[in-house]
Amino acid sequence: MLRVPRTPCMSALLISLMLLIFAIDTFSPLDMAIAVMYVIVVLVSAGIWARRGVLLATASCLVLTVLSYALTHTEVFSAAASGRLLVGLLAIVVTCVLVLRGQAATDELLAREDALRRSEAFLAGTQRISKTGSFSFKSPGGGMYWSDEAARIYGYPLDVEPTMERILAHTAPEDRHTVQAAIDQSLRCEDEIDLRHRLLMPDGELKYVHVLSRPRHTKDGECEYLGALTDVTAAVLAEQALHRSQVQLAHATRVTMLGELAASIAHEVNQPLAAISTNGEACLRWLNRPQPELDEARATVTSILEASARARDVIKRIRALARRSDPTYAELDLNAVVEESVDMVRRELNNHHVALMLGLTPDLPPANGDRVQLQQVLINLLMNAIQAMAVCRPGQAVLTLQTQRDAAGALQVSVSDSGPGIPSSAVPRLFEAFYSTKEDGMGMGLPICRSIIENHGGRIWVKQPAPDSPVAGATILFTLPAHEPD
Repeated sequence: MLRVPRTPCMSALLISLMLLIFAIDTFSPLDMAIAVMYVIVVLVSAGIWARRGVLLATASCLVLTVLSYALTHTEVFSAAASGRLLVGLLAIVVTCVLVLRGQAATDELLAREDALRRSEAFLAGTQRISKTGSFSFKSPGGGMYWSDEAARIYGYPLDVEPTMERILAHTAPEDRHTVQAAIDQSLRCEDEIDLRHRLLMPDGELKYVHVLSRPRHTKDGECEYLGALTDVTAAVLAEQALHRSQVQLAHATRVTMLGELAASIAHEVNQPLAAISTNGEACLRWLNRPQPELDEARATVTSILEASARARDVIKRIRALARRSDPTYAELDLNAVVEESVDMVRRELNNHHVALMLGLTPDLPPANGDRVQLQQVLINLLMNAIQAMAVCRPGQAVLTLQTQRDAAGALQVSVSDSGPGIPSSAVPRLFEAFYSTKEDGMGMGLPICRSIIENHGGRIWVKQPAPDSPVAGATILFTLPAHEPD
């Protein structure tokens, strides 16, 4: 319904029209239903006034119609005049009802348009803040629509028509085959699309985007994909920075751990060096005899080579633990990693009079992981267990280290001690950063262990002994996925 601006002039004009119709109806000799012309007043009033004004205009028209009839037909009753009166009144009332309905529908439509504009404004603002754009794609026709934010993410002006060619043009070359495969899938209308890829902007900027889209069928049977496009560059960069921080923190923790193991490391290196020195002196004695004992000399040289190889392996492991580098995943013999880790803490076991019970299940499938990081986890758990049993009486400190496969087929490692155990109140926070049950603990060892194990696809947890168990202590277990050959 057409709305005319409400002004005093328009109101005065409408009132003048009403009075003009009254004058014609009352004083003109025309023998016709002049009152029907009040319909024009009611119709025009709907474009000027609100509901109340329309009702007042209608009531005025009805009063004027009756008044005109009373002034002209009170002396002589006329059936024709009375009929014209009823027709006029009926026409005015019907017009009023229709006008009010139309006005209500118009108001509702305008309210919906306002709400739609607000929703569009809110949606555009929300998309801009969250860096999420929307798009639609019709298959197999290829018709496409995208929101303003989607155009900004792809790096195109807002008035550019979206096409798959333009999307591929700004896709990183290494990811174009993946995006093309998703496009081909959408052309066949097969399943929903969940895709992460990179965009390479003309200015060299690299963006990371996440595309989610699912198909729906219109009433005409046409397949249309409706989806969302999110710029996740900030999240990816933050994740990469977090990963670098975790690597640096793990390296710092390993260096600190090596400092704590300095005596054990020196012992591990001194043993083969002492063996080399002793065997070297023995070899010289065998050779300096009047009749050199070549077989004995060869045996001592062989022992020298074995001792030097052992020293080289010890130094190699220490350098690997001290080196800062990104994790390198490869097939590993978990039992071998366990034995190497035990060798690093063997002197600590002897110094604290801890008996080691080693139970390694043979023929375990390989694990896929980083050797240095897994050694860090094992050494940390072993050192924690050794320190926890410092209060044990002589002969009561027992550390049990086992490897096996659990019911789900994963590789499982358990480290158990016979110490006083972990307070129940501390168990939920044991893997929190900067929380430690030791007075001088930094609270970073176990959180780093959890981060390493979870990055390997496993999990780590604490197992408390049963309340009625005669054995105290605590057990920490972790699992790793078994790397089964195809």
